Amino acid sequence: MSREAWDLFDAHRQPLGRTHFRGDELEPNTFHTVIEVFTFDKDGKLLLSQRHSDKTYPLLWEGTGGSILAGESSRQGAVRELKEELGLHVDPAQLRFVTTVKRGTYFLDLYVYGCEQPIDVEQLSLQADEVVDVRFVDWDTVLDSIELVPTVKERLIRFGHLIRT
Repeated sequence: MSREAWDLFDAHRQPLGRTHFRGDELEPNTFHTVIEVFTFDKDGKLLLSQRHSDKTYPLLWEGTGGSILAGESSRQGAVRELKEELGLHVDPAQLRFVTTVKRGTYFLDLYVYGCEQPIDVEQLSLQADEVVDVRFVDWDTVLDSIELVPTVKERLIRFGHLIRT
């Protein structure tokens, strides 16, 4: 099985022309790109995924996300992650870019997917080693009623006004 490769960037997000393999220690002052997608159904409910028990923040809830693979654009990676983790097939143009956050060793690109069709959670195809459950949550109660990954909760608080609109 080949290891996941990421394109590397400098602190200003300029490509360095090198790749990095997941699991190896990153060189100082190098960054990669991560995406996060918050999916809403046609009624405005937020789709959250429960993390696998073997992952960091086990069994906590989050949006869909992951690292962008070498050669992929941020938007292409977001489409791939939605397909891999949930079995959702999304056209890249359906994703609304929200913002970029620089954290630690990566740039996080935040997107929203507003699905115009009903989403039946029973029909989703969850990636077994990533997602153990999914649920829809009312936006008004998500921060109070769900045990979110702490950094996800921070982003929902900080950028909620941009995510929701």
